[in-house]
Amino acid sequence: MNLEPLTAVSPLDGRYRSRVAHLAEHVSEFALIRYRVRVEVEWFVFLAGLDEVAELPPVDAATQEQLHAIWRDFSRQDAAAVRAIEARTNHDVKAVEYFVKDKVASIRGLAPHIEFVHFACTSEDINNLAYALMLSAVREQALLRPMRELAGTIGQLGESLADVPMLARTHGQAASPTTVGKELANVAARLRGHIGKLADVALCAKMNGAVGNYNAHLVAFPEVDWPARAREFVEGLALAFNPYTTQIEPHDYIAEFCHAVMRFNQTLLDFDRDIWGYIALGYFRQRKVEGETGSSTMPHKVNPIDFENSEGNLGIANALLGHLADKLPVSRWQRDLSDSTVLRSIGPAFGHCAVAYASAERGIGKLEVDTERLAADLDQSWEVLSEAVQTVLRALGGKEPYEALKALTRGRRLDREVYLGLLAGLDLTEQQRERLAALTPATYIGAAERLARQAAAPQVVVREVAWSDCAKILRAIREEVFIREQDVPVEEEWDGRDDDSRHFLAESDGRPVGTARLLASGQIGRMAVQQPARGRGIGRLLLDAAVKAARQGDYPEIFLEAQTHAVEFYRKAGFRPEGPTFMEAGIPHQRMTLD
Repeated sequence: MNLEPLTAVSPLDGRYRSRVAHLAEHVSEFALIRYRVRVEVEWFVFLAGLDEVAELPPVDAATQEQLHAIWRDFSRQDAAAVRAIEARTNHDVKAVEYFVKDKVASIRGLAPHIEFVHFACTSEDINNLAYALMLSAVREQALLRPMRELAGTIGQLGESLADVPMLARTHGQAASPTTVGKELANVAARLRGHIGKLADVALCAKMNGAVGNYNAHLVAFPEVDWPARAREFVEGLALAFNPYTTQIEPHDYIAEFCHAVMRFNQTLLDFDRDIWGYIALGYFRQRKVEGETGSSTMPHKVNPIDFENSEGNLGIANALLGHLADKLPVSRWQRDLSDSTVLRSIGPAFGHCAVAYASAERGIGKLEVDTERLAADLDQSWEVLSEAVQTVLRALGGKEPYEALKALTRGRRLDREVYLGLLAGLDLTEQQRERLAALTPATYIGAAERLARQAAAPQVVVREVAWSDCAKILRAIREEVFIREQDVPVEEEWDGRDDDSRHFLAESDGRPVGTARLLASGQIGRMAVQQPARGRGIGRLLLDAAVKAARQGDYPEIFLEAQTHAVEFYRKAGFRPEGPTFMEAGIPHQRMTLD
């Protein structure tokens, strides 16, 4: 059979292909080969820039661009060519090396130097960097974004239902009331905590040869400080350098990465089951989708299939992630190959995450709260006010108030009349009696509404991102703000400097809303925030992130060219105007330098 969705062995490539197709760019065999090609090319370019390696002359900017194009323009035909070479070599990384050598040899002046491709490298030098780059892209594009969107969706629903009272249930029994929004806000807050932990995992890599000691490097070029140069190379790829390894980077960070995703998944699974239960209780209804069938035999049913699908896929994802976390940090002596096949299951693990997140998001979109059912449940549970009564008695110094209320209420169903009668027989002040008599199960919600609104506030995150990973997103924001809104000419906006710049992305609940750029000269620019997100301090957060990065770098000065209407904004951030105003893209600007 030809491979197609109906004949695929895995449901990820079959039934759920539409939900995981975006992952192919990052975790497919094609993607892994492309990441390997990128590492081989970048290492060659890096070596060409070392003065100590005189045998490999420096390459000019135009030649560098041709080299970078080998991986940037990598196609499916190129991947097929690599696989054809692998059929001869029976070694996947060696096939990549030969492919890159052929490509480098075709560039004018480089044919005599192709043996510097894969120079002093073991296969794992290429692999560990490829997987680290893969995880970086997956985290940014396929995990953090839908995770933040889910947390934001749950938080927004929580805010809209912040004041809707609901009977809480501890041990499955009626308990002190809460609000629907507060329970949703609890989940949003937990998810955001896990997201922060995942975002903070340092993605580690090494470039130190066959057993981690730079043996071959030092024999060939003993005058080079190879540990320092390896650090420079790895950190130049926006990864964390691990100086102490065997042949393989030990994968401890991958275990940490997997555990962070698992904790998010487990919280989402808890949410899926709770919502399933609330639907069963009638607290939530599900909007009907025209044409959908709930049951093959019972026409009335609208089943909570999205939450069930999410729960099932989260279980599979966590089983795979758990094995990755357990297995990958273990390798016999200086290296065994058992991690190689396991690493290839990164894609399926994150694929099941993607299906689960999409299902949960879809399910949330169908929910409608049933306030009448919630109110009826509360009105049948006046006994929950016994907590309030016994606590007031404690405050008044009453004798064994808990025990007294326990004897009066435990195992009994109270209604309003019985509750008021109970109050009449207690030793209370008139003021306290009136306060307690005014309570109902629906109003006994404490600070739930306020807490729900606080926790549901949109979360804004600003991160430094690689242009190679996020160009599509950054371009979309700038096109909207500069080209369409401000009529900046296309050729002026795309000035060819983005590849060599540092970029910052602002997201509100996982949705991209703003960007900024830092040039090698120390100039901060391309500050753009989408119109709906303005007025929330996002521009200042972007500016602060760029300034912080500039302060930590080796820049001769930190400056920007502000549109004149924004001069006061930048002045408040510590920038001072310099020189006359000037026109750029038809807009008046002012040069400003940071004190």
